[in-house]
Amino acid sequence: MNPDFIFGKNAYYYNREVEAENILRLINYGAQYEDNGLIILTQDKHCVYANKRAFSMLHSEDDLDMLYKIFLDWMKDIGVAWDTPTWSRIYKVDDKERLFRVRYRQLLDEESIPAGHVYIIQNLSDVIENGMGEQYRLTHDELTHLYNKEGFFQETRKLLNANPDKDFLLIYSNIKDFKLINQLFGLEKGNAILMHIGELLAQRVMDDDVYGRINGDHFALVMPKERFSDKEFSLAVNELAGRIISTSYSIHIQIGIYEIVDPGMDISFMCDRAYMACKSIKRDNACEIAWYSDDMLVNALLEKEILSSFDFALFDQQFGIYLQPQIRANGEVYGAEALARWLHPENGVIEPEVFIKVLEKADLIYKLDKYVWELAARQLAAWKGTKWSKMSLSVNVSPKDLYYLDIKKEFTSLIEKYKIDPLHLNIELTETAVTSDVNKCAKLIAELRQSGFIVEIDDFGSGYSSLNMLKDINADVLKIDMGFLRRTDNHERAMVILRYTIDMAYELGMGVITEGVETKEQFEKLIEMGCEMFQGFYFDEPMPVEMFEKKYKR
Repeated sequence: MNPDFIFGKNAYYYNREVEAENILRLINYGAQYEDNGLIILTQDKHCVYANKRAFSMLHSEDDLDMLYKIFLDWMKDIGVAWDTPTWSRIYKVDDKERLFRVRYRQLLDEESIPAGHVYIIQNLSDVIENGMGEQYRLTHDELTHLYNKEGFFQETRKLLNANPDKDFLLIYSNIKDFKLINQLFGLEKGNAILMHIGELLAQRVMDDDVYGRINGDHFALVMPKERFSDKEFSLAVNELAGRIISTSYSIHIQIGIYEIVDPGMDISFMCDRAYMACKSIKRDNACEIAWYSDDMLVNALLEKEILSSFDFALFDQQFGIYLQPQIRANGEVYGAEALARWLHPENGVIEPEVFIKVLEKADLIYKLDKYVWELAARQLAAWKGTKWSKMSLSVNVSPKDLYYLDIKKEFTSLIEKYKIDPLHLNIELTETAVTSDVNKCAKLIAELRQSGFIVEIDDFGSGYSSLNMLKDINADVLKIDMGFLRRTDNHERAMVILRYTIDMAYELGMGVITEGVETKEQFEKLIEMGCEMFQGFYFDEPMPVEMFEKKYKR
């Protein structure tokens, strides 16, 4: 038996010594462990051995049970699982800090049968004593004790430089709507989830992988490409998500993967690319994986350009309205929908599909909508006393507008400011906006109608709650998009639904506008069904106000 082995003298300790001797043979105990603490457990996790170095490092008396308790209490206090492969933590005793790196190994016998467990404790206190303790804190996350962003960048650079001919992947994770978990259940619960993820991550990586918490709920891992399997990684993440799920919430983990094709690239740029892949994920499964492509970078740069120039573009009045005519069955143009266009001084007219979704995602759409409403009101004021004075303009209210703006106040103030008739400024609420909070929207619609506005439900039929919504919502007009009918292979059944929707709207005292009309056949069929108002490319595309006035002289 190794002479620094600590035991008592009764049979209980003698049995421990025998067990320890057997396990020590499996790790080839020798000089490589002389400077490290060593704690050995049997397969059922009874502590049977500790060397003198371990007792010295943990400042424990010569009592094996007490030493093991101190070690377990330390792991519990800092939130490290007993089988975490590698971890580094500050150990504090008598107001003195020591930095220990602990490695855990499962021991196997000659027949590869589990035979015990070993902890190897390396003393890195010289790092602290040489004034490097601050460096540790600068490179490690205080909550999870994994590498932070700076530490991850440094270690990844070292790894790539040391292995120039090896292919690596950078894997980036994001928890969807994690801020909502913090808001609903508190920061303590959110932090517990992050620590759990960090712990599970540490348990599943290899010694030469680099991993850390980059910021917030974002973790990153660099590993050799040859070891990665989409299927196995997805199973591991699903298992992780399953451990964290509760009756109150579940988490959805998005994984973005960037294959490192240029090892010399800045590590932050690699992370950006992997995160772009994360953001491309639309589905809400427990785990979704997406690989980076160069198209994502092009879209990200465009998105960044839009967001960086948006406020100035508003200030510089670069946004304008295009009008798409709304027509009755007899061919009379009775109004138009006001649609936003970015009239860029260098790039010309930028279509809404380029910037609308970007602004929606950034929660900036309310600024643009408010600007468009004002342009529409100003145009109605300009038409007063002219041949277009009875023309109405419809404007859109986005779902996010309901959270950022007092809709009734905004529109009534426009009516007062421009001295226009509210009957000519029609307000379109999308079905999605209405179904997000039916009670709130029902009250808002009633107040707007009471103030003299005509309220339209846009995109009717695009959701699953359309009919249920109508029993609570009393709007003036339903706007049905022909597009949702074209997305089916059963055209005849779709036309039956359309016919009964038109009839139902009339029974409920509402008018019907069918938008997205593109052919003469559609127009004639809709007239046959009883529809009286239309909008679509068959009649005309959106156009500048001046062109609209010139084309539709009254």
